[in-house]
Amino acid sequence: FKNMFIAYRRKQRGENVDFSENEQQSCMINQPPGAPKLSILSFHQAFHGRTLGALSVTHSKAIHKLDIPSFDWPIAHFPMYKYPLEEHKRENAEEDRKCIAEVEDLIDIYNKKGVPVAGIIIEPIQSEGGDNEASPEFFQSLQRVAKKYGAGLLIDEVQTGGGPTGKFWCHEHFNLETPPDIVTFSKKMQLGGYFHNLDMTPKHAYRV
Repeated sequence: FKNMFIAYRRKQRGENVDFSENEQQSCMINQPPGAPKLSILSFHQAFHGRTLGALSVTHSKAIHKLDIPSFDWPIAHFPMYKYPLEEHKRENAEEDRKCIAEVEDLIDIYNKKGVPVAGIIIEPIQSEGGDNEASPEFFQSLQRVAKKYGAGLLIDEVQTGGGPTGKFWCHEHFNLETPPDIVTFSKKMQLGGYFHNLDMTPKHAYRV
């Protein structure tokens, strides 16, 4: 999340523009502009972890979230397809369009609220949330929306990375125009971590 927030603010501020004195002072008391109001868009039924920040984008089980304060961040619907897929191509394509339209609507709503969406987080397959899968076309459209609004795209491969879907990374099945901005991994990899593109690299040390 921090990489996406930092990259988003760098673009807002302007490349090679240093932090203002106001930013440096206000961040120390958790106030804008140094501590900006930004958000991460996630999806219903998603599971991304149980740390404080991750719980704001986790929506799979109430027991994980009860009594824990969460950020007011946008939550979109993950596509829910009709099966068999080959018999419901039209309905499922419409489901993709509806979910992508909701993502764009939420980004617009939160921009107008003054809490712009700096990033989108999604699982290639919602595992804990119910074994929910979405089409390559959905993920391609989602990436285009993220780029359109200057938001980072984080694909959470904690459950799906390491080869269980037939490719090392599940998102390789989606034929994305470019790699995701950030990919997270853990569990079967024997450690937790993430990799990212150059755009997500902070310009200063000590930032992540």
